[in-house]
Order: sequence, then structure tokens, then C-alpha cells
Amino acid sequence: MYTFQWSVSTYVCAGIINEIGNLVPPVGDKKRALITSAADAWCRSLNEKVKGLLVKADWETVDVWPEIEPNPSRDTVRRGAAFCTAHDVATIFAIGGGSTMDASKMMAMEAGVEHLVTVPTTAGTGSELNEWAVITNTETRNKESLQTVMPSVALLDPELTLTLPPLQTLLTGIDAFSHALECYVALTANPITDSMALMAMEMVAQWLRRAVEQGDDLEARTAMLEASMLSGGAMLGVIGLGLMHGIGNITGGFTHDDHGLILARLLDSVIAFNEPAIPAEKLRRAKPFMDSVRSLALEKFEEDDIPQVRMREQDLPLMAERAFVNPNSRGNPRSFTKEDIIAIARQSFQIV
Repeated sequence: MYTFQWSVSTYVCAGIINEIGNLVPPVGDKKRALITSAADAWCRSLNEKVKGLLVKADWETVDVWPEIEPNPSRDTVRRGAAFCTAHDVATIFAIGGGSTMDASKMMAMEAGVEHLVTVPTTAGTGSELNEWAVITNTETRNKESLQTVMPSVALLDPELTLTLPPLQTLLTGIDAFSHALECYVALTANPITDSMALMAMEMVAQWLRRAVEQGDDLEARTAMLEASMLSGGAMLGVIGLGLMHGIGNITGGFTHDDHGLILARLLDSVIAFNEPAIPAEKLRRAKPFMDSVRSLALEKFEEDDIPQVRMREQDLPLMAERAFVNPNSRGNPRSFTKEDIIAIARQSFQIV
């Protein structure tokens, strides 16, 4: 038996951000909204635009909290939740990449905010559709995968991704691909998740290069955002992803490297490890897409002189211990030991 539920009202259209006030009006007398984002300069104009649209739609108070950093910490979540409580926030509008959406989910859960609206500005995480958040515990150097609250509404506007730089486009695209690939070969994969994951992989393989090299190509940006959405949808129907994310999320807590870069470095080693447990027909169908994305990543990494992921030898045992019990690892198609995790890390990263 398997179950599947896509509970987030999802809107996909170029320019849909202009309808945000009409699509998400205030409910009753609960008219206090909060826009969350990163502190980057590009966020300011978008935040102000969205604020204006919400005010026109009869939201009484719209505050902006642009304080979410990459790999958001528990301290950031605590401060954000306190802001929500102090200002009686009814709805959070999370505008940004995975970090903004993940931190906002935790804030909403801790503050008891009723509604969360996700507006992704990258095409990779799929976080706009699920209740999972990756939050960094800076004291223990651990990136924790936590179950939080489900968004109410997701607005996917490819125009918001047009200015994403080439490297970030590549790395977030690799993240979307790895979500789809791991869903496709996961222990709990099923016909529904297979259909979405396979389509997502095909779309990334077809469109990622164009999105990287021609960032203003709306057709490519739309396809990548849809691929990310489909991979995120596939995640709704599986229990855990696999060792790419089990190891990848934990590694980020130690090295602070970009999540997509870590996944790109893990791709070959994890697939080689899992290959004996992947049905031959599935491997045959996925291989052309894997080869395409791997080739693009290697080409662009060489062009831009992207460094290796560097991990300290002394951190390997603790990383393996955490990755072994990480919720993502539960979906891996092949059983594994902590020693296997360390071996994969040695093959994938530069150990110093």
C-alpha cells in the first residue's frame, strides 16, 4: 500500500506574483501579514512590491523580516518566531530559496501562525510543497531535518528566477535533479512518485544548460521551476530520499558548502554504491538524464574553477553517525553501514 496527498494549493504562471493579493486575501479579521526573505539587496524591491500588492488586497498590516541567512540557524528561527508572536502574524509570505522557506516553516510552527505562503525564487529545493525544514544547530554543527508545518499556498513564478546567477542556477538545478533521482530509486517509490520523478529528471536534463547559459530565457526558467515542483511533489509520496541527501545535509553542517555543490560531488559515488540495488529497468531509464547532468556539472565546475568539498578527517566519524540516522537516509535502496558512509565521503570529498 502507498498513499499520496498534495495538499498545497499551487499556482504556476509567469507573472503570477502580481496576483498574490487576489489569490491570498486576508481571512476575516486576521489581517496581519509578514514577508520573510534573505537580506540580499535584490530582495528589497521584490519585498516592497509584494507588500504593496498585499496592502491593496486589504491586508491591514504587512511587515517585512529580511533576516534569514543561508543554512538558517535555530537562533534565526527563534527570533523570527518571537517577531511573529509579538506582532500577532496570521500569515507568513516566505519569498526566497530553500533557506527562507525552511526557516519560515519553523517560525510558523513555533509561533502558531495559521497560514504559510511559499514563493520560491530558485528552482531546486521543492521546499514550497512540503513540511520539512533543514535547520542548522550552530553549537553542534548539525543540519537537522525537521518536520514542521505544511504550506497553505505556493506561488511559482518563473520570472522571479530570471536574475539568478549561472552558478546558483546550476547548483539549485542539481538539487532538483537529485531529489527526483533519489525519489525514483527510493525504497518506497511508487507509480505516482515515479511518474513525477522521471519527468523532473528529463526536464532538468533538457533545460538546465539553457537556464545556466541563457538566464533570461523564460521558457527554460519555467521548465526548471516546473521540474523542481515535480521533484518536490515526488518527495511527498516517499519516506526518506537516500544517501545523497542523508550525507549531503549533514556534511553541510561541517563544511558550510553550497548544498547543490555537495550533492554534485556525491552523485557518482552514491549511484555507484546503490547500483546493485536499483532495478535494471529504472537504471536504464534514468541513466541518460544522469549522464547529461553529470556532464554539465563537470564542464561548468572546470570552467568556473569550483573547489572540492573539503572535510576534516576528524569529522568523518561524527558525520557518519549523524548521516546514518538522518531521516533522508531511510529511503536509500541499498542497506548501508557507517563505514559505507565514510567510504562514500572519501570518494566524494577532499579529506584534509
